Amino acid sequence: MKATTAVRRHFGIFLQGLVVVVPVILTAWVVFASVQWLDALMRYFLGDYLPAFPAMGAIFAAACIWVVGMLMRLYLFASVVAFAEDILSRVPLVKTLYGSVRDLLDFFHKGAGGHPTGEAVHVDLGGDAHMVGITTTAPTDGGHVGVYLPLSYMIGGFLVYMPKNRVSTAEMDVEEALKLVLTGGMGTDTKPDE
Repeated sequence: MKATTAVRRHFGIFLQGLVVVVPVILTAWVVFASVQWLDALMRYFLGDYLPAFPAMGAIFAAACIWVVGMLMRLYLFASVVAFAEDILSRVPLVKTLYGSVRDLLDFFHKGAGGHPTGEAVHVDLGGDAHMVGITTTAPTDGGHVGVYLPLSYMIGGFLVYMPKNRVSTAEMDVEEALKLVLTGGMGTDTKPDE
């Protein structure tokens, strides 16, 4: 009996360590692999123009992205980009892929207030049940509002158009709502409204 209790205790300690170590290792691996991929990509295109300093390609890519962001504040550059996007939106397969990625990034884009667009809401399912989602569109003439309902533990979800009277503001910001839904509510301090 004592041996079983000791095994359970040590297994619990192991799981507690696992909860700390695995997210750190996975995050570090994703960041490292992303920097390595970006560095290799930039070195492929720029070749000998980049110094041999490790991750210089990734640093150069980040600097280029920042410069493009600054240039987007200029009317002429923004007009050229809008014209190019208009052309891309006419190519059948490209418009679907490009438009989807662009819409997703626009949704999570942080504005001057530091919060993604949209609002965390509760969607009434009837009875005492509700789902947590993020608004994507304002109410239409028919009184429907677009709500993105993310799925737990995966990338994906549903876009539903709900009557405005079945959608209410959640007492949390978008980041908290996404964290709550994407983790299935496990390990978060965020609690849904009663």
